[in-house]
Amino acid sequence: METQSHARTNDNPLISVVIPTYNRRAYIVESLESVLHQSFRDFEILVVDDGSTDGTEEVLRSYAHRIRYIRQENRGAAAARNLGVRHARGSYIAFMDSDDLSTPHHLQKLYDFLARHVLHAMVIGNGAYFEGKFHNRSTVISPKKAKRLEEKGVSVEDLFDGRVIRLQGTMSRRTALEEIGLLDEWFRLSYDLDLALRLVKKHPIGFVNEVVYLYRKHGTNISADDELRSRENLRALEKLKRDYPESLELIGRRGFYRMVAHRYYRLAKALAMKGDGPGAREAIGLAAALQPFSLKYRLYQLRWL
Repeated sequence: METQSHARTNDNPLISVVIPTYNRRAYIVESLESVLHQSFRDFEILVVDDGSTDGTEEVLRSYAHRIRYIRQENRGAAAARNLGVRHARGSYIAFMDSDDLSTPHHLQKLYDFLARHVLHAMVIGNGAYFEGKFHNRSTVISPKKAKRLEEKGVSVEDLFDGRVIRLQGTMSRRTALEEIGLLDEWFRLSYDLDLALRLVKKHPIGFVNEVVYLYRKHGTNISADDELRSRENLRALEKLKRDYPESLELIGRRGFYRMVAHRYYRLAKALAMKGDGPGAREAIGLAAALQPFSLKYRLYQLRWL
């Protein structure tokens, strides 16, 4: 079941900002205010409430004249984003997370890139950490990697760096998203990776080395679930191999199976942290089978015997 509250917003906006939310009453106002105060003005905001139970809807009532509010039964973040895209009126789609912040020139920087690069389906911007430096980095993507991505664009292999593709840092052409069927709602977490992999098969993806969002780390981030992320990354790799076999040649078979092995290694570590010894041994065994000369994987096998 879906309900809508229509705001008096631009009927023909250039950009639609889609903000999915679920029980983010404590953060969503700050996030929404950061989007409303953009230097770029030709946009609409669609907030898709994925069945919140914490009073999120009540908090948003004061914004009824400035946003389009849509509520659905709880179906997950990918489904919420898809619903927002289906109701969007803009030619460009920018996603935002309801607990992160947009920087003032977020939309302007990403739109300018797509306006100049008409063959690109998506552009990704850099982010910074809300609380300050993390892992001794002030930006989500390191300066060295960001410079290379800006110069050469985003490759299939780049997308498997979990920091590169975060939807709150992206803008896409709506037609390109519709062409590939939007987000795969099977995924709870890695829908961003799967989406970008399906896009890059057909169109270039660019990068802007500007901080366009602030990422907030807290205990309720679903992205903190390393086991789920690893399993879904493995599923995305399987889909890539099945649906885009040329990717093995682009990446190189050795590189592709190295990525698969690394995901099994990450899965093994996550399972070990949860006390699942048999699961950890099985996962590290699969990693070692794919990379038999990896000393690291062999040592972890011995540790978890």
